[in-house]
Amino acid sequence: MTIVVDFSKAESLVERLALKIEGVTLLATDRTCLAAACFHQALEHHHAIVVLAGRRLFGSVMALVRPMFEIYIRGIWLHVCASDADLEIFQKGKLRREFAELVKDIESHDGYNVGVLSHVKNSSWSAMCDYTHGGPLQVIRRISPDSITSQYSDEQISEAIAFAGAIGYWATAEVALLAAREDIATQLLNELKADDK
Repeated sequence: MTIVVDFSKAESLVERLALKIEGVTLLATDRTCLAAACFHQALEHHHAIVVLAGRRLFGSVMALVRPMFEIYIRGIWLHVCASDADLEIFQKGKLRREFAELVKDIESHDGYNVGVLSHVKNSSWSAMCDYTHGGPLQVIRRISPDSITSQYSDEQISEAIAFAGAIGYWATAEVALLAAREDIATQLLNELKADDK
């Protein structure tokens, strides 16, 4: 199977997003640092997805989509929802909320209350989990009549890269907001809307 995806556009986006927040200054509070670390990890996953796709390691591309979404959600939750006690618990390696609860908590706040995150979670979570944990969706895409090899469609790979790109935009905008750079966040969200057209 031949996968035809515009990797140069995805690579360019990774570079552009990094430049948008290069040199921004963050307050060194627990809340800010924990949230920023989550967004940084999400952006690293975005970069890894693009690199893996360019190397045709499509199963690994699909496996990283869920961790990218999860760490992005955790970053928002730590920034806008977590109590000081929650932050302390998190720093000790625990999180006492289910993922669906994190999304619900986030969507109770202005700016996040449009239902996009819960829609993504509700419509894609099962497939994301399957790909991450080596479930049937991941396994059957390796079997062809005469070999065991990657069998993802252009559409599946393009969707994964586009989703990673959207989370990349959102995570970068969140870093800008942590740095009190609403101008950068607004610019990024406008760019994302323009890219979707």
